[in-house]
Amino acid sequence: DQARAENPHRTLLLDAGDTFQGTYVSNSTQGQVVMAAMNAAGYSAWTLGNHEFDWGQEPLKERIAQAGFPVVAANLLDAAAGEPWGEVQPYALVPVGEVNVAILGLTYPDTPTINRAENVAGLEFRGAVESVRDYLPELESQADLSVVLSHLGYDGDEALASAVDGIDVIVGGHSHLFMERPRQVNGTLIVQAGAKGQVLGRLDLVVDPTTGEVTYDASSKALLPVTNDVAEVNREVQALLAVALEEAAATMDQPIRETAKALEPQRAGEFALGNLVTDAMLRADMSDGQPVDIALHNNGGIRAALPKGAVTFRDLYAVLPFDNQLMSLDLTGAQILRILEHSVSERKGNMQVAGMEFRFNSAKPVGQRVLEATVAGEPLDPEKLYRVVTIDYLAGGGDGQETFLEGENPSYGEAEVWVLAEYIRANSPVEATIEGRIRGR
Repeated sequence: DQARAENPHRTLLLDAGDTFQGTYVSNSTQGQVVMAAMNAAGYSAWTLGNHEFDWGQEPLKERIAQAGFPVVAANLLDAAAGEPWGEVQPYALVPVGEVNVAILGLTYPDTPTINRAENVAGLEFRGAVESVRDYLPELESQADLSVVLSHLGYDGDEALASAVDGIDVIVGGHSHLFMERPRQVNGTLIVQAGAKGQVLGRLDLVVDPTTGEVTYDASSKALLPVTNDVAEVNREVQALLAVALEEAAATMDQPIRETAKALEPQRAGEFALGNLVTDAMLRADMSDGQPVDIALHNNGGIRAALPKGAVTFRDLYAVLPFDNQLMSLDLTGAQILRILEHSVSERKGNMQVAGMEFRFNSAKPVGQRVLEATVAGEPLDPEKLYRVVTIDYLAGGGDGQETFLEGENPSYGEAEVWVLAEYIRANSPVEATIEGRIRGR
C-alpha cells in the first residue's frame, strides 16, 4: 500500500511462485488465507512454483479460481490437449498508465521430478526457452514492456536471458536470492526478492514512449524490509488474519501425542531431541520412491525444548520455527565427509545425524578432524553415492555448508514440522535418547 501510494496508477505487484507452503495457517487452509491476502494487496499477476502442486491439482484449481488477478505459466500444458492447463494463461496484458505491459509466466520445468507423481499427472512442463520463443512475437506486437515472471531459479533466469533476445525484465523466484540490485544479462534486467515475505522487491523502470527503450533507476532501494512498522495497517488483511489465527489456535493447542521425557536442544554435539528430528526425517516419505540412507540437520535449526508429556503443534513450531522443507539429494561419501568436517570445524559437532555415526577430534588440523564415519554400520565409502535427506536451508548452502550445493537428483518433501508431527503420532510416547551417533571433543 505504501509503495503503490507513491505511484498509484503505474505500479505492478508480482509474485514468482511457491506462495502458500510453510506455515500452519496457510497449510491448514491449503493457501486460502494467503490468496485472500494477495487479493487484498491487489496483485497484478502470479506464476506457479513447484510447491503450488504439493496438495494436488484440485486445491490448486481452487486457489486459481479464488485469485482476483491473472495466473500465468506459458510452459504448463494439459498434456492430452496440448493446451494451457485449466484457467492458467500463458501471459497477461496489463495497462500501466500509458504503457502496455505483457507478463509471461514460467513455472518450474522440473516440477515432476521433485513432486508426487499423482500431483502432476496429466500435466506437461515445457522448457523455458522454447516457451518464451513461442510467445515473444505476440508479446512484442501488443506491449511496450515484456516481463517474464519466472520460477526457474537464478541460473535458469540467466540462461533464458542469454538465449532469448527481447525480454525486458525477468522477475524470478525458486532460488530465494536477496538481490540488492538488478543484474543485466543480454539487455535483460533480472531481479529476485528473497523468500518468506521478508522483503518487498522494488524496480523503478522508465519506458521511452518514442523509442521503446527501457531503463531503470539505480538509485532506488531494491529490497524494502517488511516489518510491523507501517504507517497504517491494512484493515482487510488484519481482519482475515485474526479469524484465521483464532481458528488455528484450537488445532495448534491440541495434543498430537506425547513424549516419555523432556527433550532439550544443544548448540553442539549429539542430543536426544536432534536424534528425534533426524529419525523422523530419515523415515519421511519423499515421494520419489528412492530409499534414504542418511539424515542431516544443523543444531542451530532446532530451537526449543519439547516438554515431557503432551506435545502440541505449537510446541513443534517452537522447536522448528523456520518453515524448512525436507529435501533429498545424492551426495558422494567424500562430499558427506566434507560436510561433517565443516560442521566440526565451525562448532564441536554442529550437525545431527540419523542412519550414520561419526567420530571427530577438533584438536586435529582442519580437514582431518573427522576420524571415522559409518553408514548402517559400514565405513563411509568416498566413491559411493548416498541418498541424503536434509532441510532446504542446508541444501541451499546455509551455515556455510556449500558442499550441499553439489548434490544431484534433488527431491522435495513436506515441511519438517509436519514430518515430525506424524512421526510422534506413530511412535508415541517417543523415547529419544543419546546413542553415540556423534563422539568427539
